Amino acid sequence: MRAGGHDHYRSRVASNLECVGLGFDDRDDFQRFIADALRTADVLGRDGDLTVHRWQDPSGARIVVATRGRQIVEFLPSYAGTPGPLLADVHNANDEVTIADVVDKDGEKVGMLAAEFEQRRLLPTAPSGGLATVVALGVDVAVHADAAAFAASDDSLLSPRSSDDPDEPPAHYVENGWPWPPRMAASSFISYGVFGAPENAEAYARLNGTVLHAARKTVAATGQQFITARVQCGVFETDVCLPAAADTPDPVPGNVIAGTVFLVASLPQLPPPSKRGFLPWRR
Repeated sequence: MRAGGHDHYRSRVASNLECVGLGFDDRDDFQRFIADALRTADVLGRDGDLTVHRWQDPSGARIVVATRGRQIVEFLPSYAGTPGPLLADVHNANDEVTIADVVDKDGEKVGMLAAEFEQRRLLPTAPSGGLATVVALGVDVAVHADAAAFAASDDSLLSPRSSDDPDEPPAHYVENGWPWPPRMAASSFISYGVFGAPENAEAYARLNGTVLHAARKTVAATGQQFITARVQCGVFETDVCLPAAADTPDPVPGNVIAGTVFLVASLPQLPPPSKRGFLPWRR
C-alpha cells in the first residue's frame, strides 16, 4: 500500500470477517464468539420463526446473525459506517443479495448496487428505499499514493491486457481523447451483481475510491485491528474496511483504494411494522 511516504502495497486476499477484525483460525473459537455475541446482541426483527440479531463492538465492527430457535441459519460481518447513498427500489434479488437504485436528492437514478443487507430478511414485499449505509469489505485491494499513481498502474485498467490488444488506440478513442488502453477513474464503481440474472447476483464490486479520511480500529472482543477509510467512489461515499497488520501503513487523504470489495448495506428506516408483518427493529 502506498500511503503517505510508503511504497505501494497490495493486501493479500482477506476474508470478510478479517476486514472488520473478526478473523478466527479455529472454528470452535468462532462458534464461542458467536454464542457470546448473541447474549448481548440487539434484535433487529423477526420473520416468522426466524430472528435477526445484530451485535456491535465499540470499534464499530458488527455481525448480523439469523437464528431459528437455537440454530444459526446465517451470519454477516458488517460495520457501523456513516450513511452515504440514497437508495430506491430496494428489493431482494435472491436468497442472499439485495439490489437497489442509487438516486440523487431529486430522486433521479444515478447508479445501482447489489449488496447483502443487514435487514434483508426484514424488507417489505414491495420495494422500499431511504438513506443507507454502505460498507465495502476490502477483500482484495491495493492503496495508491494519489490519482496519478493509480492512473499509471495496472489497477486502473478497465480489463486486464492481453496479447491480442492492439498497441495503438482505435480511431474513435483518438478522436474523443480517451485513454488507451481503457482505464477507470480514481473515483469510480462497478457493482457486478446488477448485471445478469438476479438469481445469480453476488455482492462483489470493483471499487476505486479516493480517501477522504481513515482510522485504525481495535476490536475489543478479539484484540484484532482493522482500518476504516471513508472514500468517494463515483456517485456516493462509502466506508472501506481493511484488515490491518501491525506494520500496515494507514491510508491518508488523497490515497486511492482500488480493487475487489464485498458490499454490505444497512437500511435502518424500514416501513412501520404494520406494513411488514414483523416486529420492529431496535438499535
